[in-house]
Amino acid sequence: LGQTFGYAIARAISVLVISCPCSLGLATPVAIMVGSGVGAKHGILFKTASALEGAGKVKTVVLDKTGTVTKGEPSVTDLIPAEGVTETELLTLAASLEAQSEHPLAKAILAKAKGLPLPVASDSTALPGNGVQGVVDGRAILGGKTGFLREQGILDQTWADKGETLAAQGKTPLYF
Repeated sequence: LGQTFGYAIARAISVLVISCPCSLGLATPVAIMVGSGVGAKHGILFKTASALEGAGKVKTVVLDKTGTVTKGEPSVTDLIPAEGVTETELLTLAASLEAQSEHPLAKAILAKAKGLPLPVASDSTALPGNGVQGVVDGRAILGGKTGFLREQGILDQTWADKGETLAAQGKTPLYF
């Protein structure tokens, strides 16, 4: 606009200095997303961003005997079906819905269901960071984590409490 080059550079630097806090505010969430993504590609899952941050401060590692850390493969440890649903029915529906997923927890469900005849899920959709949904044997099925199912109005406090009990034992509750 007719000003000198020095004038323009001074204004550009002023804008960068003033906007710097914004870029710092974005750096942390981006670093957490990248770290979680790289970890997931290598089969390492973090429950929370604070768990990922805390991993950088680890000085001692103690491995478990169940195989989750030593083998890098989560496994299904508990099946708690609702009234009127058998464990086999619950596992069959969950495995059918998870059959197309590459998520490590889906693989654990499929390993537990090995040998069961699985109906094919239609309209199966992954809901990143939340769960999965689809239709199995004409029944709409939704599966996922506590917060997501609460948002959908499906999870009541009794089931959330059961999940919290499992989480306190170091387990990852999934609901279907």
